[in-house]
Amino acid sequence: MTERTLYLFDTIDKNTVKAVIENIIRINKHDDDIDKREKDFKRLPIEIIINSRGGSIYDGLGLIGVIEKSKTAIHTHVYGLAASMGLLVAVSGHKRYSSRLSTFMYHSVSSTMGGKLDHLINRLDEIQRLQGIYDEYLLSKTNLDVEQLKISREQQRDWFIGPEEALNLGLIDEII
Repeated sequence: MTERTLYLFDTIDKNTVKAVIENIIRINKHDDDIDKREKDFKRLPIEIIINSRGGSIYDGLGLIGVIEKSKTAIHTHVYGLAASMGLLVAVSGHKRYSSRLSTFMYHSVSSTMGGKLDHLINRLDEIQRLQGIYDEYLLSKTNLDVEQLKISREQQRDWFIGPEEALNLGLIDEII
């Protein structure tokens, strides 16, 4: 199994993360099988190339769960844009890289809502829960602080971050 480069482009949804998740699981199983047979086996990392405007938080969190569980190291590389859920996937890598021309973007969780009042209240509770999960994960993987995220949300703006700032904030480990 030599192909360890996976691609996460387009909108993050069940279709785009499916192939990435399947391949991470397949590579880990392959590595586990070799690890049982060879005493000094060294796992080569899985590389995920990211250029995404974001998408479904549920599907992105599913992918992050698989990345975190991976015994084989996963390196994320941002070439282009890692926005919204793409940002969270990018910071989930065991090693995180960016090209010097890439852009990162943080904003509050968004959703379209409609329907009866009870349904809207329930949906709002869920959006707030997801925002908490998103922010807590981002804070746990970077040098960001709660105040920086709060300011961005209160100003209701997208926070665009270049590679140098991303490096200083701990979103990435290295600019390549």
